[in-house]
Amino acid sequence: MSTTLKTIHILSACLFLGNVIVSGTWAALAERTRNHQIIQFSNRMVLLTDLLFTVTGALGVVITGYLMSVRFGGSESHSWISWSYMLFGLSGLIWLLVLVPIQLKQRQLLRQCDHITSEYLRLSRIWQISGAVATVLPLPILYLMINKIG
Repeated sequence: MSTTLKTIHILSACLFLGNVIVSGTWAALAERTRNHQIIQFSNRMVLLTDLLFTVTGALGVVITGYLMSVRFGGSESHSWISWSYMLFGLSGLIWLLVLVPIQLKQRQLLRQCDHITSEYLRLSRIWQISGAVATVLPLPILYLMINKIG
């Protein structure tokens, strides 16, 4: 297996996981202030960093992961590869179907008024819980990749 491919894969995983963990923390800390400007800035930066780092990291993980899995015989040959695909895919679905739409709705709410609304806070609770699930789902993949079990 190419050392370069493996290095890009690990760096992509770090970029992806690092950003999703930091984004949730950043948003939670900003919302604790109840300061509209701070929350609006945080929302904008989370959207930007998701685009720059989460998407880049996710694409890097998917592309390099697939290229490396072919060398192992693919997901049909090893259940740890299938589980990794499933966990990462489920995390991605939560991100695409729940987290991004909520972030965009929150952005719209923040632009419409100069205070934090109850609707914004309701969406924030859903975003935090869904985001925590989407962040935890890929973590077992680290174990599966390192130990190649199954």
